[in-house]
Amino acid sequence: MTDKDQLLQLLQEIVGVEGVRGAMIASADGPVGGVEYSHLQPAVAADVTKTVRRMVVASTTANAPLRELLINFGGSRMMIRPYDEDATLVVVLERGAQTSPLRALLDIELEQLSRAAEPSLEAFGVHEGDDEVSQLLASSLGPALLEIEAVYASFRQRVGLGPEHAREAMHEQIREWLLCCNPSTYTLPLLLDGLSETMTDDPAGRSAFVGEVQGILRRAGALR
Repeated sequence: MTDKDQLLQLLQEIVGVEGVRGAMIASADGPVGGVEYSHLQPAVAADVTKTVRRMVVASTTANAPLRELLINFGGSRMMIRPYDEDATLVVVLERGAQTSPLRALLDIELEQLSRAAEPSLEAFGVHEGDDEVSQLLASSLGPALLEIEAVYASFRQRVGLGPEHAREAMHEQIREWLLCCNPSTYTLPLLLDGLSETMTDDPAGRSAFVGEVQGILRRAGALR
């Protein structure tokens, strides 16, 4: 099986994940995957490919190689993950879709593909575990984060979700927070925004949760 065949097989698996609207590979030769995977018109797929490749090249030139990027727009979000120097995976998801099942699939499949490819994914920093989350929880921000997690878990119990689900969602939002900005007291409101977006199934609880966490952020100096 050629590399292209393997990538097409991966795209087929990706589009089968709940909440995924389409997927493609942005390569030096243009989009790989076709309309049946990307669900994008060829001209749109070509424009996305050019834009994504410019972003990847720019981040590498700035000595900040892109590991993963999530972009929200309208009712969708786009996940971008480099595969190698000439190929970047682009996945379009529903705005409210959980990214953890997709990340789990990509972590396994991309690692297997990378064993036969150079440079490896690790060279681009694509593989991401919970090490950074653990380090962050052990930092000076840890007490505030753990307090936020406890509040989040208590509100998610209202809709029948247990502490394990709350912890997984919290860690997922922390990972997205790490990807979008430098974690600090002043960027904690962005983490709150991400967590609140996971609570659309409980509007009243969401509003109360935001109010309670804003109190935590004020005590931490993130809000006035």
